[in-house]
Amino acid sequence: MELFAVFAGVVVLVAVGLVFAGVKTVPQGEKWTVERFGRYIRTLESGFWVIIPFVDRIGRRLTVMEQVLDVPAQTVITKDNAAVIADGVVFFRIDDAARAAYQVRHLEEAIVNLTTTNLRSVIGAMDLDDTLSNRQKI
Repeated sequence: MELFAVFAGVVVLVAVGLVFAGVKTVPQGEKWTVERFGRYIRTLESGFWVIIPFVDRIGRRLTVMEQVLDVPAQTVITKDNAAVIADGVVFFRIDDAARAAYQVRHLEEAIVNLTTTNLRSVIGAMDLDDTLSNRQKI
């Protein structure tokens, strides 16, 4: 009888452990991706969720609140061949967690590179006077 009680206790402990391993609480302002055997299956939004332990796992934890990135200073040539040093700040927010997690390798670096390229092309198409007078629009 004692052997059965020990066995039942172990089974109950394992079952409780499995339940706790499968329960996930996603904080407000975040989205988590779920992978089953390494492949994306769904996105968890804020709230209480249950996943299958040892089969499903949390892939990426992404913040969907507005974030700020600093664009480093760079020298840009204007349309009239004047050199201007430009830097900036980018505000971004993730709308699609799956695409942000799996279609771009380094998201923040890609955003900074895209912003740098656009900044160079916009300033390169403007005269120095236009560049200086339209700083807020750029």
